[in-house]
Amino acid sequence: LIATQFESHHAREAFPCVDEPEAKATFDLSLTIPKGEVALSNTPVKSEEKQGSEVVMTFDTTPKMSTYLLAFVYGEMQCKEAKTKDGVAVRVWATKAQNTDALDFPLDVGVKVVEFFNDYYGVPYPLAKCDHVALPDFSSAAMENWGLITYREAYLLVDPKTTPQSMKEVITTVIAHELSHQWFGNLVTMKWWDDLWLNESFANVMEYVATDALFPEWNIWDTFVSHEGLSSLRRDSLPGVQSVRTPVNHPDEIGSLFDPSIVYAKGGRLLNMLMNYLGSEDFRKGLTIYFEKHKYGNTTGSDLWAALTEASGKDVAGFMEPWLTRSGFPVVSVDQVGSDVAIEQNHFLVDPSKVDPDRIWPVPLLSTATEIPELLEKRTSNATVQESGYIRINDGASGHYIVHYKQNEHLNAIAALAEQKKLTPAERLMLLSDSSLLARADYLSFAATLELLRYYANEDAEPVWDMISLLVADARRFVDLNENLEGSIKQLIRSLIEQQYQRLGWDEKDNESGEDKKLRATIISLGVYAEHEDITKLALDAFDAYKKDTASVTSELRSIVFGAAVRNNIDGAFEYLLKLEETTSNPDLKQELMSALTTTKLTERGQQLLDRVKDPAKVRLHDVDTWVVLLLRNRYCRPLAWDWLRANWSWIEKTFEGDKSYDSFPRYAASSFNTRTLYEEYQVFFEPLKNNVALNRNIVLGIEELDSRVKWLERDLSAVSDFLTQT
Repeated sequence: LIATQFESHHAREAFPCVDEPEAKATFDLSLTIPKGEVALSNTPVKSEEKQGSEVVMTFDTTPKMSTYLLAFVYGEMQCKEAKTKDGVAVRVWATKAQNTDALDFPLDVGVKVVEFFNDYYGVPYPLAKCDHVALPDFSSAAMENWGLITYREAYLLVDPKTTPQSMKEVITTVIAHELSHQWFGNLVTMKWWDDLWLNESFANVMEYVATDALFPEWNIWDTFVSHEGLSSLRRDSLPGVQSVRTPVNHPDEIGSLFDPSIVYAKGGRLLNMLMNYLGSEDFRKGLTIYFEKHKYGNTTGSDLWAALTEASGKDVAGFMEPWLTRSGFPVVSVDQVGSDVAIEQNHFLVDPSKVDPDRIWPVPLLSTATEIPELLEKRTSNATVQESGYIRINDGASGHYIVHYKQNEHLNAIAALAEQKKLTPAERLMLLSDSSLLARADYLSFAATLELLRYYANEDAEPVWDMISLLVADARRFVDLNENLEGSIKQLIRSLIEQQYQRLGWDEKDNESGEDKKLRATIISLGVYAEHEDITKLALDAFDAYKKDTASVTSELRSIVFGAAVRNNIDGAFEYLLKLEETTSNPDLKQELMSALTTTKLTERGQQLLDRVKDPAKVRLHDVDTWVVLLLRNRYCRPLAWDWLRANWSWIEKTFEGDKSYDSFPRYAASSFNTRTLYEEYQVFFEPLKNNVALNRNIVLGIEELDSRVKWLERDLSAVSDFLTQT
């Protein structure tokens, strides 16, 4: 199978062109391919001409479009096809190694999402067909080539028997993301890469809009807060992080723009914040105006703001420009004494010494009290509220900022509302998230964040447990400074999960919600790590059963069962799972096996996995960074993986230098380290590589991230130790 990937500036490697987004043109493509193979491009096939053992495939002229969106794929493929109600042909393609049943779900979603966006945008899908192709080895999760969308197999194919609910939801959002691009990015394209957010930030929020319309029972907006919110806030709190709109002066800088936490997650959050500020109807009307006015052309952010202002009557540019052009976000401090409320915003960073004292934003306060202004456009505001009781800020959790309730009684009152489920799941998880970030910046101790968990004893919402799991992972970082804490952390986890484990049990129930299926997996995964006696026994029994009958373990629990067998060093388990990983063509199973195998506590096993990373017969290139980062996150194998990364850097450079995943290696290493020693080693190794434009941004951020994390862990170690030993 041969496939192209031209974004961002690689079309020039295939044919002579002015390879910039604003240089739009029509394209006439012909491919000479072996007879008997399938050829696809952006448009339908116009003609075929046989020439001996080959065929010349000529495609219809494309619409006016940017070079980076041109694409072709050819090889041995199979497909399933359907049509939208407007007659657009939708096809899902995969290699013949895949089960054809895996094409049904993405085909159904592909048809429904095109129909949804036709209606939502008020502008019809502009091509005659839309192909979705699963590629066996592909660096990106997916690519929005116009009419020919390419995907990693794991992000498109859904085996009806084996794909977990959690992965179905991911795949739906990925398909919706790429289809949103057919309008945002393809029909209307940014003039230059500094407005990449016009593509990616919008596709990020639209993937949730479409998925919620198709599957409202999934409560996908809670997932939006737990995934995009947590990712963006943690990244955006680092000194030196890029803004959503970032100048681009060199082609090698373009790849570093695709920061998933900023141009995707933060940008999506800002646009969701704008959608809430304007109202969904005016937001939608503005998009229709934008597409009608600029279709087949190029734009900047000001063109979009003008359309949304026309639809809403609000000063959209004045509201959005500070958020897009300034990195970081505010902490909104609320000091309420009786009916008197003082509100103050300040630039928030995990390193308080580097905040910009003059940086402010127009903050939508989203308060529960009508006396509080809609927007905080200055640093401070004072108000007197009439109703008794404490106010809340960021009601609905759609604002891109964190809230600091300065009075302990105020915070406890809000936490009590969380305990009584009088806050939404999104609000409950953001209360924990805000506390964890405030601890990082020394507003309070992380022990206080852990103390806050006592209000969550009855928590049963899966997105909130995503946040609780993240706090557990944060607590586990302290083990690198004091190994004796691990037993206490495991005891804390066992007490946290017990109520939900008793409610959910091990086995799925008839007509159970998708959220509970995912939550069970979260609870059992935590239980396996915490050595919960019953959970561990059932996990190991399930592994024995799986070897006899693979259908005996539900897809949501499969990777956890595998991991339990590896972590507990069950005789023959590692060899069995490694052989399965090397032979399966099921993309979900492959991902799960990678996750399980890399949990080994045995360094010789970790070395065995590292020794095969560079063997293309055993590890696909798009999985190299996954194997390495999972072993970096494993504290038993981390020294081996770090040594491997440094020893094999020249190979990484040669293999990935032209790829968007290249700068992920310094990012992943920084996210995995917790000690001053590793921080210093990171600096020694990566500092000399900062002159590489493609790596510079993530190295600078990696150093900042490690500096602030090490200071935080050292600062809070004593208080966290006291908390854990007393609970």
